[in-house]
Order: sequence, then structure tokens, then C-alpha cells
Amino acid sequence: MLDLARRILVVLIMGLCIGLLFVSGKMAKAEEQQSWHWPVDGVMTDVFGSRNEQHYGIDIAASIGTPVYAVSSGTVTRSYYSDTYGHVVFLEQDNGYETVYAHLHKRFVTEGERVQASQQIGEVGNTGRSSGAHLHFEVHKGTWNIEKSNAINPLMVLDQTKLYTYLTDEVTEVVFKQVPQTQVSRVVTVRKGDTLWSISKKHDVTVEELQKLNQLSSDLLHIGQALKVQTTLTN
Repeated sequence: MLDLARRILVVLIMGLCIGLLFVSGKMAKAEEQQSWHWPVDGVMTDVFGSRNEQHYGIDIAASIGTPVYAVSSGTVTRSYYSDTYGHVVFLEQDNGYETVYAHLHKRFVTEGERVQASQQIGEVGNTGRSSGAHLHFEVHKGTWNIEKSNAINPLMVLDQTKLYTYLTDEVTEVVFKQVPQTQVSRVVTVRKGDTLWSISKKHDVTVEELQKLNQLSSDLLHIGQALKVQTTLTN
């Protein structure tokens, strides 16, 4: 009788351990797949895979001195000046990815330093091989290498609910092809002669939807106004 009780206890303990391992594995996977914070506020000027598939990140234009943030928690593996990257920070994230923040004006972290998600690690600059103030941001699944063979499209892991704030007419169509979802919000700028009706026809939405999406109480617009538009894709 005692042996039977012991066997039952062992089975229960083993089942509990397996269950805990399964749950922790699921949690770790969920954490890895959770969308990350955006590294800087600005507008996207170049996308992953451009320049004959030799562009291994995205470019976000912003004024020199604009804060640059860590997209996830991790440890700084490099913080130095490069002839190509300019002032650059490499972050080995706790979720197994390595991210690169390039062309910085200033760096606020050093090699070996621990950083948290959304912590400021530098400022936007125009250093290295750069033609204008912007952040060049890369994501590598695993460790960065000179061939950049582990590079993935940052748009696959960044918070897509904020994607619309970064889109411009120049990159929107490419982004729509890259992002695997049925709907992406975007922002359009009101130009001379635009009306809610003309914008709704151009972007295949109703005037009522535009008013609701932008919390408009009337149909009056002004030049330069930013309007959020919901565009349906057929991926």
C-alpha cells in the first residue's frame, strides 16, 4: 500500500514538473514573439531589402539629437565608432536577438552594460557612411556577423500598432508587401484641394470611417493636416 502511494506521488511530481516546463517554454516563446518598442520617433525613409537586397535594416529619419531607445532588454556587446556605421551600439537582447543602432550622434552606453527596454542609449546623428540625419536599425536572429546572414526585417518584430506613424508615401507600398497582416494603418498628409470625400475614394474607405478614425466632428480639413487611414490588404 505504501509503495503504491509512493508511485502515485512520483507520477504526480513528474507530471507537475513537465507541466511547469511546458508553461515556461510557452512563456519564453511568447516573450520572444512579443512586439518590441520602436527605437526612435521619426519617419521611415528606407526599408529592409532595398539597394539590390543589400540593405539589412530600416532607416528612420529624425533630427540630430532625437533620443534613441533600446527596443528590448539586454546587454551591450559593442559601443564604438565605425567608418561605415559611425557611432554605433550593438545590443544582445535577452530574447536571443542582436540589434544594431547606427549613425548615432552620441552614445550613452558602454560595452558590457545592462539596459532595459525603452532605455535611452543614444541620439540620432549623421555619422559614418550616412547622407542625412537618421537611425539605421538592424535585427539579427542570433549573433551579428559581417555577412549579416542572420538579418531579419525589423518590421516583423516591432510594434505594428504604431507602424502607421512611421509611413510615408515613398515606402508605404513596399511596407504593405512586407508586413504579413490583413490591415495596416497609415497616415496621409492633407494637400491643397483635398477633401474627406477625395481622400476616402483614393484610399477605399468611407468618409464616416475617416471621421471616426481621426475623431473629426466636421469635414473641414487644413493643408498639412495628418490623417490616419485604414487600408485593407489582400495578403
